[in-house]
Amino acid sequence: MKNNKELQERGFSNTPIIILFVLMYVIVAMSDNFKGIFVPFFKEDFGVNNTQIGYLLTAGLLAYAVFQYIGGILIEKVGYKKVIASGFIIGIISLVVLVTCKTYTMLVVGLFGLNVGMAMFNVGVNTLGPILTVTSTAVLMNFVNFSYGASNTAIQKIVGNLLSKGVPWTQFYSFMLVCCGALFIYLLFLRIPYTPQSEKVQYKKKDLLKNKMLYLYIIALGFYLGAEYGIGNWFVNYMGEEFNLDADKRALYAALFFGFETVGRLFGGFIVDRLGSFKSMVLFGCLASLLSTVGILLGEAGLMIFSVAGLFYSIIYPTIITTAHGVFKEAASYVTGLMLMCGTLIAMVVNMVMGIGNDIIGVYYSYYSIAICITITTVAVLFIKINVEMSEIKEKAI
Repeated sequence: MKNNKELQERGFSNTPIIILFVLMYVIVAMSDNFKGIFVPFFKEDFGVNNTQIGYLLTAGLLAYAVFQYIGGILIEKVGYKKVIASGFIIGIISLVVLVTCKTYTMLVVGLFGLNVGMAMFNVGVNTLGPILTVTSTAVLMNFVNFSYGASNTAIQKIVGNLLSKGVPWTQFYSFMLVCCGALFIYLLFLRIPYTPQSEKVQYKKKDLLKNKMLYLYIIALGFYLGAEYGIGNWFVNYMGEEFNLDADKRALYAALFFGFETVGRLFGGFIVDRLGSFKSMVLFGCLASLLSTVGILLGEAGLMIFSVAGLFYSIIYPTIITTAHGVFKEAASYVTGLMLMCGTLIAMVVNMVMGIGNDIIGVYYSYYSIAICITITTVAVLFIKINVEMSEIKEKAI
C-alpha cells in the first residue's frame, strides 16, 4: 500500500472514494429496507406465512454472512476495487431476477444474490474506510453510516406512501437497478490506490483465532446486527399485526427510528472523539437497551419511545468496526470479514427465531428479541473496554 503521506504528497484526494462509499450505502439501505417494508406484500403475492418469510430473510442473511467473509479474503488477494466491482455485477443480475419475479423460489434466489452483492459492498467499505487519509476516522465512518441512516429514513416514509398509493414493489427494485448501473460506471473510472496491510505484514490465523477479543467483537457486532436487522425486517410487521396500523403510520414510526439514528450518526463521530470510543459505545448501548425495552413494554403507546432509541443505536456499529481495526491492525481486512460473517450469522439466527416466534408466541413477545440483542451487545462492548484498558496498563508498565 502506498502510505498516506506519499499519497498526500502526490496530491491524491480521497473525496471520490468517500462519495462512492456514501452512494454505495444508499444502495445497501435500499436492499436492507425494501424487503422489510415489502413483507406484507410478499405474503399477499406469494401466499406465504411468517415462518416462510423468516426462511426468506434467513437465506438472504446467510448469503450476506458467508460472502462478507469471502469478500474479506478476496480483498487480501485481488484488492478493494475488484471485490466492490464483483458486488455490483452480482447485484445487477439479482435485481433483474427480482424485477421479473413471479414465484416464491425466484424471490428467494433474487434476494439471496442481492445480499451477496451487498456483502461485497459492506466489506469493501468497512475495510477500506478506516485506512483512508482523514482527520478523524470516527467522523468518517459515522458519516458514511449517516448516509445509510438518512436513506433508511427517506425509504421508510417515501416507499410507504407510494405503496399505499398502489405502486408495485417490483418498481422499487427497478429504480435500484438503475442506481446500481450508474454507480458501477462511476466505479470503473475511479482510482483506488490502496492495498491491504496484510500484503506487507503476515499474521498467523491460528494465533488470531485464540484471541478472546475476536469473540467479544463477534458477539458485540452480531447481536447489534440482530437488533438492527430485526427492526428493519420486522418493525413494520410488528406494528401492522399487533396494533393494526395502516401502511402510512407504520412507515412514519419506522422513518422516525431511522431518522433519529441518522441524526446520531451525523454528530456521533464528534461525540466519540470527545468521550472516547468505548465509553461512548457503553453509554449509547445502555440508553438504547433501556428505551427499546420500555418502548416494547408500553405497546402502541411506546412506539415513539422505541423510535427515539434509534438515536442511541447510531454510533455502535461504525465504532465497533473502527476500533477493531485498531485492535487487530495488520489482520484488519481478514478480521473484518470474519466478524461480519459471524455477526451476520448471529443476526440470521435471531431473525429466524423472530419469524418462528411470531407464529408460535405472537408478534409482541417475539419482538422483545430486539431489546435482548442490544443489551447483549452493550455487555460485550463493556468487556472489550475492560480488556483494552487492562492491555494499555500492562503496556505502560513494561
